[in-house]
Amino acid sequence: MRRWVLMLGLAVLGAAVMPLAASAGQGAAQAQPSAAVASPASFNLGGAKCPLIAVPAAGGTGGDPLTTAAAAANGGTKPVGVGTCPGVRPGAEVQTEVGLCTLNFLFEAPDHERFIGTAGHCILGSGPVADNAGEKTWPKGAGPQAKDSTGHRIGEFAYAILQEPKDFSLIRLDPGVEASPEMCDFGGPTGINDDISGDPKVLEYWGNGVGIGSTVPARSAVAAGFPNADHVYAAGLALPGDSGSAVISDDGRAVGVLVTTGIHGFGVDQNGVDFGTMGITRLAPQMAQASKVLGTSLSLVTTKK
Repeated sequence: MRRWVLMLGLAVLGAAVMPLAASAGQGAAQAQPSAAVASPASFNLGGAKCPLIAVPAAGGTGGDPLTTAAAAANGGTKPVGVGTCPGVRPGAEVQTEVGLCTLNFLFEAPDHERFIGTAGHCILGSGPVADNAGEKTWPKGAGPQAKDSTGHRIGEFAYAILQEPKDFSLIRLDPGVEASPEMCDFGGPTGINDDISGDPKVLEYWGNGVGIGSTVPARSAVAAGFPNADHVYAAGLALPGDSGSAVISDDGRAVGVLVTTGIHGFGVDQNGVDFGTMGITRLAPQMAQASKVLGTSLSLVTTKK
């Protein structure tokens, strides 16, 4: 008991201190572009009302008027602080019609078509498809395009959901686009973690948060437990640009997708404590729903940790 309370306390303290350290290290000139961040929308995750992680403008093409105007005022450039995870893989940057987010896991269908995930609110809920929040699919050749950190197209959105308790989307990769299943820095995923447990867990994730993505993109968080099949609350740091980040347990298994920030919980049930400063939508039920709606069986592409 004392051990997880100490771990949780340290993680909460770290989440509070990290933004101050990041901004102090950058200086005023670099911190200013963070104004190009839209106000986050509210979302219910496990009954806890908390803000979705804001999506900053990407290259001045963000769909939200606030992010677009702010990016234009900054010379049309994307905010500083994006991460250094290269290519198309878990942890890499993705640019959408809404703005800048982070890619999560790589998936494959039986016909070998490949998909890579991010958060649903990276394409639904604001910008050009604001009226389509809920659940949506796009036929092949008709989905909004997705770009990598260099602005090159990698594919198009095929599926997205933004409806409690799910916040998830899939990009259908274009033929010839090189992609890796391996998460930057940490390795994995080695499988899917759908455990229900009251034991404390260390989580790992790589994100492109503004102001920290270029300095501390590889981060850890602490979950007091995994009491819920649809979400995990953890004590850690989430900033605009981290939306969609792949979250794994320290054994390498995929837990879910980082989507919300703020105080979550405090709940206790027979399975353990449910509390944190960031929210994660668990992967297994979202994969099952996407497979059902798309009419195909999606498999997580795994690798070594």
